[in-house]
Amino acid sequence: MSTEGQSPLLIGLTGSIGAGKSTVADIIRESHPVLDTDRIARELMERDEAVRAALLDRFGGRVYLDDNSLDRVFLATEVFGDERNLTDLNAIVHPPVIARVREEADALHANGNRVVYVESALIFEAGIEEEFDYTVAVVCNIERAIERVMHRDAVGREAAERRLRHQLSPEEKSGLSDFTIRNNGTLEELRRATSAIVLILSRLGKRSAS
Repeated sequence: MSTEGQSPLLIGLTGSIGAGKSTVADIIRESHPVLDTDRIARELMERDEAVRAALLDRFGGRVYLDDNSLDRVFLATEVFGDERNLTDLNAIVHPPVIARVREEADALHANGNRVVYVESALIFEAGIEEEFDYTVAVVCNIERAIERVMHRDAVGREAAERRLRHQLSPEEKSGLSDFTIRNNGTLEELRRATSAIVLILSRLGKRSAS
């Protein structure tokens, strides 16, 4: 009997800001582990000496507060709207984040979790889609995303729209992904759509190398 369907899978979960990606991740966590790249990046920037040294060298001493914790507000101000600073930050943080994702995913697979998800907003923007067997995009219409960002982050419409412009559009993410979850309805509808995709993925084998 073929064992292809039992091969360990790494699934990338992405989505534009305000689309509800984190809500989908929480639903998936009820049955499968989900690694959060934002959490991993924060841990590395706070605790990894090589990453800390590189950030200090590039952005100066203000990147860390007096208690040695990362000054996220300062760093966000430095990179928001500045492509060079953002590129430099990504060059420092992305490689160790990817390495840590691989390490944690391998440990989860070895521990009996066949399907592991990785939540990351910038899978395609960062060019890391080849790390995954399959990718899932969570999308919603632009107006709903703007409203969610305004409410969640307590920002005005212009700021919310500006943040959305710094990512691929929902339809671009959908077109690049293997599966799409559309989050334009109720939480129960989102739960049903997510469960359906999770069930499909649980029955798939690894993608052919061709």
